[in-house]
Amino acid sequence: MRHVLISVYLLGSLAALSAAQEQKNLERPRLDPPAVVSTVEAIYPLQSVASGTVVLEVALDDQGAITDVRVVRGIPSLTEPAERSVRQWKFKPAQLDGAPARSRIVVAFSFVPPNVGPRIGRIEPSRLVRSFTNSEQFLRLASPSRRNGG
Repeated sequence: MRHVLISVYLLGSLAALSAAQEQKNLERPRLDPPAVVSTVEAIYPLQSVASGTVVLEVALDDQGAITDVRVVRGIPSLTEPAERSVRQWKFKPAQLDGAPARSRIVVAFSFVPPNVGPRIGRIEPSRLVRSFTNSEQFLRLASPSRRNGG
């Protein structure tokens, strides 16, 4: 009889722990990241010959307004055009359990210089820069296997 009572007690304890864990899982906060509403293209500086990727971290308030821009990875002649561009972007704020929340988002601008030599036609500056707001997109493009043709 004693073994039966111990078994019943253990099973009851396990059931209570399981129910508490399920309740805890249900209470995890839901975070919806900020969304880009509108963008302004960065313009490649014509006096520059640099190329590469500028990575910025953008801090947003609970209304989606930009409060700070921090350079994560910069290139001397390209960082300023990237910052100037991203400061004009508009964001929908992040949502934490359905309420607007402050957040940070990483934005990467990849700059490619225009072809050197005679130019035929006009190159649109917006075609010289590519921006990423999704870190997976950026990492996929920036990965060494992608650059080496793999």
